[in-house]
Amino acid sequence: MAMELKVDRQDFRLPQTLEVIRGNIVKYGNPLGLKGGEIAGWARDLNLPRQGDVLLYTGGEYQLVPYIDGLVDMLIKMDQGSVTFSLMMGMRNLVNKVGINPEKIVAGVRSKERERYRDVNRKAALILQKLGVKICYLGEEELYSGALLYEFGFVEDLRRHARKMADLLKSTGARTIICLSPHAAEVFKLVYPHLVVDFNYRVITFLEAVYDIYKNGSWRLTSGFTGKVAIHDSCRLARELGMTEEPREILAAMEGVTLVEPEFNRRWTTCCGGPGKVLFPELSGKMAVRRVQELEAAKADVVLTFCPYCLAALDKGRRESQSSVQFEDFIEFLYRGIVQ
Repeated sequence: MAMELKVDRQDFRLPQTLEVIRGNIVKYGNPLGLKGGEIAGWARDLNLPRQGDVLLYTGGEYQLVPYIDGLVDMLIKMDQGSVTFSLMMGMRNLVNKVGINPEKIVAGVRSKERERYRDVNRKAALILQKLGVKICYLGEEELYSGALLYEFGFVEDLRRHARKMADLLKSTGARTIICLSPHAAEVFKLVYPHLVVDFNYRVITFLEAVYDIYKNGSWRLTSGFTGKVAIHDSCRLARELGMTEEPREILAAMEGVTLVEPEFNRRWTTCCGGPGKVLFPELSGKMAVRRVQELEAAKADVVLTFCPYCLAALDKGRRESQSSVQFEDFIEFLYRGIVQ
C-alpha cells in the first residue's frame, strides 16, 4: 500500500535574504539597493563618455561585493527565523520612504575593503585606455545585469529587468560590451538573447578584450612581477563561457612569470563557494577554505582570480584559514605592469 505524503505548502518559503535581494533588483536595479553615486563613484574624475562603440560594463558587481560580505557575516551570526531578523527586514516599508534599506545599514559598516573593490573598476578602465580602447560608461544610470534573478530562478522578474537593461544599453550606441564580471557576461551572452528581441551585441569579458589585443600584437606583455603565479579558474568563466587557455597564454608570455597549476584547474576547477553565500553562508565558507588549501598546495607567490565573487570568497577563506597565499584579481595584476 503506497504511503501518501502530505506537504504543508507553508513550509516552502524562500529565505528572507533572497526575497530582499530580489526586491532590491526589481526596485533599485541592484541586489543591495546601492545608489547610482555609490556604483559609479570610481569613475567620477575619468570623464568617460556615456556613448560610444565600446561599453565598459561593471554591473556594480565589484562595488557590491564588500556589502554582500558584510551581510553574510551578519547572517552567520543571526538566526534568519529569529524575531530580531524579521523585525530588521520588516523595517523595509519605513526605510524605503527615505531611500535607505536595512541590509545596507548593517552591511555598510562592515565593508572595510570597499575601496579595493571599487578600485578594480578604475584599474580596468585605465588598462583599456592604455591599450588603446576607447570606452564609454553608463555612470550612475548603470544597472545590475540581473544574473542573480537568473541563477535563483526568478524568470519573469529577469524578463522585465532585461527589457530595462536592453533600453539602457541601446541608448549608449555601443555594439561591443566589455563585462568585468563573468556572471554578467554569461547572462548577457547566453540568456538575454532569449528574453529580448534583437539583443545583438558582441559581449566579451575583460579577459577576452585583453587577449584580443595581445593576439593582435599591439601590446608588449609586461607584468611588473617576478615569481610563481597560479590561476583560480572561475566556474562561470571556465565552464559556462569556456575560457581557460587565454589567461594561461597571456601569463606564459610574460617575462618573469612562472605559471604553476593547482590540482583542480580549468573546467575541473573547484568552486570558491561564493555564489551560494547568501543562502548557505557557513557551507560557502567551508568551500572557500577548502579551495584556498588546494591553491596553497600549488606553492604560488600569487593566485589570480577573474571574478569579484571568487576574489572576495577566497580572500576571506585565506583570512579564516590563516593562509599565507596572496590573491589578486587579474585586473589588479595587469595594472601593475601596464599602468603603474
